[in-house]
Amino acid sequence: MASSLAALKDLPCPAGDKCTAFQCLFKHGNDSSTPPTGISSNESLAQDISASSDQVIPRKRIKLDSTTSAPSQPQATKKDVMHSQHPTASNNTFSPLSTDRKRPVIGADEAQGNESESLYRVRGHIGGIRLDQTQSESSVPHTRSSSASSLGSQKLKTPSPALDTVKASSAPTSKVPSRSSSTASAASSSRASITQTSKQPINKVETLNPRLLKKSPAQHGTRLKLVSALHEQYARLNSELKKVAKDKASKQLLLSDQQLIVKTLDDEEEIAVKKYAIYANAIRNKIMAYKRMNVADWKEERKSATTNNDPVTAPDASQPIDTGLTPALEIAYVPRLAYPFNGLQKYGYVSAIPSPEDIEKARASVQASGNVEICDRCTRRFQVFPGRREDGALASNGTCTHHPGKFYFTERGPGRLSHGQKKYRCCHRSVDDDSGGCFTAPTHVFKTTNINRLASLLNFCETPPNPTVPDDRAICFDCEMGYTVHGLELIRMTAVSWPGGETLADILVQPYGEVLDLNTRYSGVTPEAMASAERWVPGEDHSPTPGVGEAKPKLKIASSPAAARNLLFSLIGPLTPIIGHGLENDLNAIRVIHPTCIDSILLYPHKRGLPHRNGLKMLMQTLLNQKIQQEADESAPEGHDSAEDAKAAGELVRLKIRDEWKDLQLKGWSVQNGEITPPA
Repeated sequence: MASSLAALKDLPCPAGDKCTAFQCLFKHGNDSSTPPTGISSNESLAQDISASSDQVIPRKRIKLDSTTSAPSQPQATKKDVMHSQHPTASNNTFSPLSTDRKRPVIGADEAQGNESESLYRVRGHIGGIRLDQTQSESSVPHTRSSSASSLGSQKLKTPSPALDTVKASSAPTSKVPSRSSSTASAASSSRASITQTSKQPINKVETLNPRLLKKSPAQHGTRLKLVSALHEQYARLNSELKKVAKDKASKQLLLSDQQLIVKTLDDEEEIAVKKYAIYANAIRNKIMAYKRMNVADWKEERKSATTNNDPVTAPDASQPIDTGLTPALEIAYVPRLAYPFNGLQKYGYVSAIPSPEDIEKARASVQASGNVEICDRCTRRFQVFPGRREDGALASNGTCTHHPGKFYFTERGPGRLSHGQKKYRCCHRSVDDDSGGCFTAPTHVFKTTNINRLASLLNFCETPPNPTVPDDRAICFDCEMGYTVHGLELIRMTAVSWPGGETLADILVQPYGEVLDLNTRYSGVTPEAMASAERWVPGEDHSPTPGVGEAKPKLKIASSPAAARNLLFSLIGPLTPIIGHGLENDLNAIRVIHPTCIDSILLYPHKRGLPHRNGLKMLMQTLLNQKIQQEADESAPEGHDSAEDAKAAGELVRLKIRDEWKDLQLKGWSVQNGEITPPA
């Protein structure tokens, strides 16, 4: 069929010059190319097919003018297009084909505008090729010579201008206009910025899994075994150092579980990148060196690493906050940060004292349910027995298996469809795993946030007037809670002066109900501390007993949450600003309604809004470069220090004052005669 159609080209068209057929099969006098003599029509067709075997098929039908006929040659070849997209292509090369085909030549200004598109193609996305102009029949491209010149230009990284001129005059230019050479510099600068950004340290939780490298020195399974072996030696030396660390200086050399993982991954990554050719031998030698190392050598290495500003455990380079105001002016300014009292209820604060009728309804509902609760950890139902059951049990349904750590999200992997995994901080398992918890507690626990039920144990009370409290006093407040048969109760109360930081009150509290779990992982209160604490009598000194040597001070214990609340009332008045982080939890635990509250959660809200909240530890690390709530051993955490948390919340408030005062100064505010004065 093809040979018979090709044979018609040798016959003149019966209509002659008056032929109006589209792509007429017969011969016309104005045809620009005819098969040479001696070559059959079959051979001509075979040559056409072989010449167009590696050419790009046009994505759309070519639009023809009314005065032109179908082109006798196909579109630009793939190699021509790739040559035109090469970042080293000259921008000033003149192409006569552009004039014949009515295609404008792209200048420097337009090439600058197409820089982002060129960068997109430089990164490997070559599929977005556009042939957006019509072509004339009279210009026939020499595809072979153009392809050869494009291959030659690709081999040259920095072609000379003379060579470009020769190419422009001897070989025809590709059909797609060349891009500006500024694309190459834009691509290289973009890659350089990406590389610099990736080298910056990122504070994130990592698992014991080798990091993704551009060029891996070994298979993932091999790297994982070597990383595990190196981490095993680090953990061994760190645990041995912990046994002999008695003074404070030695304890600062200890690494937490997460710091051990980060150190292992950093060392393995350094060997994989810098010693790629001898990776296996290099990391095995490193493992054997630490296997032979003793505790003394490990201690000296940790000292040198700390001295040399090791990024894992280097001391904080935090700077003191300079608000631009004196302490007295800071206290005068801080009430401006207090949230309106009428709007605090939506954040969990209590604004009105529950009525006796509501309290009785709450008690009746608890009795009707038979004290059946839902576990706050594993969500199983169980029954509590206030005053203990006949066999001495405080709760039913056996032990509680759960994950004590909070959630965190891993970093997204490569690829558009990848996403981070949600894992537990305690064991770094995925939340989607159905393997159960990693920790087993003796009993189940519960908490309640119902205001009436909280008031059934101890009713709320508004802060009473206190004329003995100085007018220039502000306090930072924090409480720790533990689980009892009545829910979450107060077990420690701390009040610190602001902005000075002197401790005003720090005391343990004996809860009303029998203790199910002191929640030591977060509260920091141990059963030994509660059992050995000296009983505090109201009216006597409540200051902690100083410890011997490096030992912590021994706190005294109040007889009940009501006694601890009376102690707090002796330190504050209704207008005394109370500063805290998540202050509604602390005030509800001690059953206090206070009108002047400054909550760092409200000062620094989460970007995703409620119920999401920024943690105190994260805010201190990101905003002030200070690390709090650090654990030397994450497998046996000592818990939070309420005094440390209270002071941290106060520092965040001072940071807010500094930023706001800078803005006010730009608006004309000033300090005159010891007072903050608005602009005139």
